[in-house]
Parts: sequence; structure tokens; C-alpha cells
Amino acid sequence: MFESLSKIALAAGFIGAGAKSFLSYYINGPKCEKWPLWFQVRRDAYVHVVKETAYAPLTDDQIEQVDFEKIAAAEKKGNMAGRELPRRLGQVKQSAIDVSDVPINENLFSGAGPAEAGLRQLTAKDRCNGSGEASRVIPYEILVPKAMLKTADTGEKKKALFTCAPLDGDNGRIILYLHGGGYRYGSPASHRLLVGRIALRTGLRCVSVDYRLATPHPYPAQLHDAYIAFCYLLQQGFSPKDIVIAGDSAGGNLVLILTLLLRHTGITGIRGLVLLSPWADLAERRPSIEYNRPYDTLFAHPLTSPLDHARMYYAPGRKLSLEMLTDLSHPLVSPINGDFRDFPPTLIQAGDKEVLYDEITQLYENIRTANDPRHAGKYVYECYPDMIHVFQQVFDLPQTKAAISSIGTFVREL
Repeated sequence: MFESLSKIALAAGFIGAGAKSFLSYYINGPKCEKWPLWFQVRRDAYVHVVKETAYAPLTDDQIEQVDFEKIAAAEKKGNMAGRELPRRLGQVKQSAIDVSDVPINENLFSGAGPAEAGLRQLTAKDRCNGSGEASRVIPYEILVPKAMLKTADTGEKKKALFTCAPLDGDNGRIILYLHGGGYRYGSPASHRLLVGRIALRTGLRCVSVDYRLATPHPYPAQLHDAYIAFCYLLQQGFSPKDIVIAGDSAGGNLVLILTLLLRHTGITGIRGLVLLSPWADLAERRPSIEYNRPYDTLFAHPLTSPLDHARMYYAPGRKLSLEMLTDLSHPLVSPINGDFRDFPPTLIQAGDKEVLYDEITQLYENIRTANDPRHAGKYVYECYPDMIHVFQQVFDLPQTKAAISSIGTFVREL
């Protein structure tokens, strides 16, 4: 009964916030020049719900009051909804990687900073589970663009498209996609329409990985799953130069730290990276966190709160300390601090009204200046005026169509 009343109140608040935004648009004009009416109303109504359902701010003195298991259960229940892939984009098939089929040498993780111990433990646990118990699997989806399906003139060729085996010619490349969601939400299903559009524009198959989420699986479980997924593609016959790694938000963070870890373990030559609003710095809050708060949809607790996204991902339940701050600044957590010399070709897209704008801009500068100016064309930063965090998920915006088209161009020219 109480839950039903709460939902009714929330729905009423959503409608009220939308109506207020509608009137404001016509009386005061749009908050941003390039925002259409429907976008502003949807954004304002969504932000109202986020604020109404957000946990009250807490400090570390109150950390014992936090029921992290209850929060994890609520987040699992309220995870982003999945969407069907329209036939005009292509087709999708679910599958899974049996981790026992992808042997990993944990000694390669030696010297991997705050990730080392966790990566070693997770690798050892997978190996033990493979001897007696059922092996762990990493679910994934493979999305095949419509144009590629049309060229498959036999049943066997079409069947081959839905495997992770290389194909002949230019279509022998593949995209490994790592979804966003703050490391606590999201799945291949929630990002299916975005990934399907990327597959369509690039003309390549996309493997979208359902990596483990925090808080039940804190850092570095996500990095571990991404590393296994990349090694699985190598095992299937791809080389690093055949693989483009892409991701949005926290998935963009994962793309970057995976690339740095791969280099640490001796794997280089990745074809390219595509980063949509990447979360690059978990340790420092830059001014755009505040000056873009009135426009963006992201809601963030301060780092001093045990409910901060970075802390909930990295070490849920632990109090903030100098040691944790040092760990959060490590390149395998906050890739903005990485060594970007000889980095793969990279496309970064962001909106100038997102709260992560400053750190994304700094990330690009760090990558660009670390490399030979003669190769500056390999590193592209596209900043879209008046756009918010991962605006590429709002498919009716002309800026979204332009951004996804640009991703297609960038990947095809690699």
C-alpha cells in the first residue's frame, strides 16, 4: 500500500515538474539555446525524480547506518530497462564467455597498482570454480548491422555473423562495447539501441559485454571481465589491430583502464577507441561539476560521502582515507592520470553542458600532448554545444545523429 502511494506521488511529481518546465520554456525561453521543448521537459521531469529518490547526504561518521546490501538490491531491481533492437538497425543474439575457456596468467598483473591484488584473486577464483563447480560465465550480446545481414547469402554465412570469429575483408574488424551506468547500473540490453546505431554506422559487429556491477562486485571486477572479454576475442582469432573498444560514461572509464592494463600486460596495437562522455577522474572534482549542475542529468554525492559513486564502486563501506584517495588517483582507476604515449587513435565526444566537461577536456589534452604533434589527427575531440552527459542516448536530437554518424566515419577510416 505504502509503495503504491509512493509511486503515485512520484508520478505526480514527474508530471508536475514537466508541466512547470513546459510553462518556463514558453515564458522564459529554453534553458539552453539548442534544447527543443520536449528535451527540456523530459530532462527537468527526470531530474525531479532523481532528486526525489536520491539517498539523503551522509558523512563517514554515519557510514554504519548505510545498508549496502539493501542499496545493491534496490539498484538491481531498478536497473535500466532493456530495449528491443528494431530490424532496421540489425539483429542481436545473446551468448556468454565461459571464463574457464580463457586462461589468464595472473602474474601479468604484477605491478598493476591497486588493481593487482583484486585481479589476482579474481583470476584464481575463476580457476578454482572451473575445477569441480560450474564455471563462471560473462554474458554478452553480439549486434550485427542490417547491411551485413543483407550480404550473407547463405544460412551458414548468416550464422557465422553471430559468432565472435573474424570475417574476411574489412568486416573482419569488431567493436568491443562497454556500457555506462556508473558501474552500478546498465547492461547490454539498456544500451542496445545506442550500440545498434553504432554497429549500423560503422558497418561492424559489436560485442556488448555484461560485466559485473558494483556494489556486490567492487573494483576491479569490471576491469577483470573486460580484460577476459578482450582476451576471448584474441582467442577467437582477432588481433588487437582488428578490435575497436568503445564505451560511454563509466564504460568510457573502463575502455581507458582496460587499454592501459592491456599495455601493462604486453598487448598493444589496438585499432582505436571511442569514448562517449568518459568518466576519467574518480579522485578530483572539477568546476564543471558545479557550473553545469543546472543543465546536466547526473546527480553526484561529494567524495566525502560514503554514497559517492566512485567510493561505492571502488570500496563500498570503507571510510575515506589518504590511502583510498591515492588509490583513486591511480591511472588504473582514474585514467586521466595515465601514460598516453603511443596511445591508440581515439575519438572523444562530450557535451559542454555536462558535469564531467572539465575532466573530459583535460583527458583529451593529456592524450594529445603526450603524442607526436605529427600524429595529432589520430586524436579527435568533439564537443557538442548545449549537450549533456551521454546525449547520444537521446536519439531524436540532431546532435545525436551527427555524433553517431561521426563515430561511423572515425571507425571506418581507422
